[in-house]
Amino acid sequence: MKNGKYFAFFQQLGKMLMTPVMILPIAGILMGLGAALTSNTVVQAMPFLEHTSVQYILTLLKSVGSIVFNNLPVIFAISIAMGYAKKEKGVAALSAFLAFMVMNVTMNSILTLTGSIDPANLKTGQSVILGVPSLDTGVFGGIILGFIVAFLHNRYYTISLPPILSVFNGTKFVPMVSILTAIIFGFIMSGIWPFFQSGLSSLSDVIKGTGASGTFIYGLSERLLLPFGLHHFVYLPFFFTSLGGSEIIGGKVVEGAVNIFQAQLGMSNPQFDIDVSRFVMNGKILIASFGLPAAALAMYHTAKGNKKQKVKALLIAGCIPAIFMGVTEPIEFTFLFIAPVLYVFHAIMAGIAYLVTYLFEINIPGSTAFGGPFFSFIFNGVLQGNEKTHWVYVPIIGIIYFTVYYFGFRYFILKFNLKTPGRDESDDFTEITAAQETKLTSNEVAAGSAIVYDIIEALGSKENIISVDACWSRLRVKVKDKDKVKDEAYWKKIGANGLVKVNDGVQAIYGAKADIYKTQIREILDLD
Repeated sequence: MKNGKYFAFFQQLGKMLMTPVMILPIAGILMGLGAALTSNTVVQAMPFLEHTSVQYILTLLKSVGSIVFNNLPVIFAISIAMGYAKKEKGVAALSAFLAFMVMNVTMNSILTLTGSIDPANLKTGQSVILGVPSLDTGVFGGIILGFIVAFLHNRYYTISLPPILSVFNGTKFVPMVSILTAIIFGFIMSGIWPFFQSGLSSLSDVIKGTGASGTFIYGLSERLLLPFGLHHFVYLPFFFTSLGGSEIIGGKVVEGAVNIFQAQLGMSNPQFDIDVSRFVMNGKILIASFGLPAAALAMYHTAKGNKKQKVKALLIAGCIPAIFMGVTEPIEFTFLFIAPVLYVFHAIMAGIAYLVTYLFEINIPGSTAFGGPFFSFIFNGVLQGNEKTHWVYVPIIGIIYFTVYYFGFRYFILKFNLKTPGRDESDDFTEITAAQETKLTSNEVAAGSAIVYDIIEALGSKENIISVDACWSRLRVKVKDKDKVKDEAYWKKIGANGLVKVNDGVQAIYGAKADIYKTQIREILDLD
């Protein structure tokens, strides 16, 4: 397999891994709100919260949020299987769920027979999975099983068996072979997973031992890999495996920074640990809420006078998802390719942000999983109390960060005459519509908005499009011929913040609208 194919594979994998993460914001907000309003400090300040009915509602919010986080491994398994299935994705999802249950029941049976598990006294690395005491394989187990089911599904969903077994032809065969394979996989995992858990625990100790320097590298590398779509591989292992820590909370062993933080929130008197908070992107509070808005202001102030208003709309549209959702790509892609020096500056400042929040022990997660920087600052910071979260440092350091970003961006833009939005004479920001030029039927034209047809035209028309997908902010399209895809200037005229060409296609940066455009294009072109 060539390097380009490896790169494309990891990009697709990163997108698949992000699918389950996309469901976490609402769960994080519910969990944070419920936990904040049931904490002793807030209840004492607002006695009406002690009312029984109010407590019932808040407890329900915490329960709804925690059920998502507690079942992330099976969610990952389903997402991977469904995402990689070529056709009949629903069957692949069902097969993954069945296989995941069977794997854990198999491990439970083996561990029980060997006397390795006691449901009343689970050891480190063991947990109750979907009601079954078993080895806690975490999201790694779910991901591996998801790949296995996807492979089986794509190989057998069209299988034709001998007449005597024809009742199991096609998609009906996939759940059967998935269950049988899951039994074998459960046997294998029972033997090798405890050793893998031990290795992860040792690696976690090494990472924790790096302290401040490791935290800086964590933030720096996560930003530097973003242009390649590979940044998920930096933080996801820390989010959901013992690399992000392992603690006993409420009598249960909890692994992974996101899981630990959510479990801490669920306690009546939560106590936070900076060695956990640093891995849930506490530094993103500074770069998303203060740094990037300041960068946007600097780009606005340095834009040509007659283009400021249109640039203003573009930059505001990029800042909103950064502040409220933690999705920073729309604003980052306004300067990434046209002024790489600004992105290097930004990546270094991101590493420093993680370092500073670590040194000041700011225990406020900034990741999208917790509702984004703004909501996390309110629910997981202010409402949890300054003694636990040190939220008071955020606006103080934030003002400094805003200042450094603003003057840093302004200096580089003017010093090197960087062509940020509104500074290039060729940037006319005019709107164009290619719907009339796109070779689509009248029924197809009736199915979507004009901008969608502009996108199809920019991709080289419907005949050039193989498949369409999306992540948080990128419209990911596989095409037959990349040379037929229009240049980045054209894409910016139709609302994109940037364009990235990859091995087998392109990625257009559209922010939160990417998923909407994906769905509309699929409907228009009748793609699966």
